[in-house]
Amino acid sequence: MFQHVFAEMNSMLDDIVKHYPSAQGSRRQELLQHWSLLRRMSDGIMDEWLAFEEKMVCLRAAGFSAETDMSDTELPEKELPAFSRGQGYYRLLMYSEAIQQFEQVLQHFPNSWQSRMYMGMAYFQLDDPAEAVYHFQKVLDLTEQAGLKAVIYNALGCLLAKQADVEEAQKCFALAHQLDPALPEPLYNMEACLSGTEKLRYDSSIMTWM
Repeated sequence: MFQHVFAEMNSMLDDIVKHYPSAQGSRRQELLQHWSLLRRMSDGIMDEWLAFEEKMVCLRAAGFSAETDMSDTELPEKELPAFSRGQGYYRLLMYSEAIQQFEQVLQHFPNSWQSRMYMGMAYFQLDDPAEAVYHFQKVLDLTEQAGLKAVIYNALGCLLAKQADVEEAQKCFALAHQLDPALPEPLYNMEACLSGTEKLRYDSSIMTWM
């Protein structure tokens, strides 16, 4: 629904990043105006998103659900406003802000595997492998679900591959495949890791658990 809006915003931001350092005079002022507009739009979108999520939390707390599965009720931390805010920040690529929210969730629910997963992915995106590995390992300790363990090992393999630790990365990809043979990404990543020419894949599988 909002893809075209964010596409336009990203295009405008890319234009600012590319041209602002060398811009002069009226062109520089024009780019500054565009930057100011983007900041206002970003703040407005975030405020509206958080207000929307607050209402969703209230509905869930009142017992409303249009879903047939019990995934939300099995995870009571989802009723916390901080959890919804963390999700919102993560989806808006505001990873540091998302981490702050999920840290609050973990104060109340230290065994929340989903919060740990968001933390791991946020640190992954911020290029902080040590923190990402710490939270991913916590997820592995907290779950017995083979499918979940598979996507975590796949993500760990990607982290290790980015650090040029190909041998350990391959072990993680092999474990991921062993845990969930139907998951396509580990086999692809094993080949990509060896060739060094393909982009590693982890987004589509891990997002199904977030």
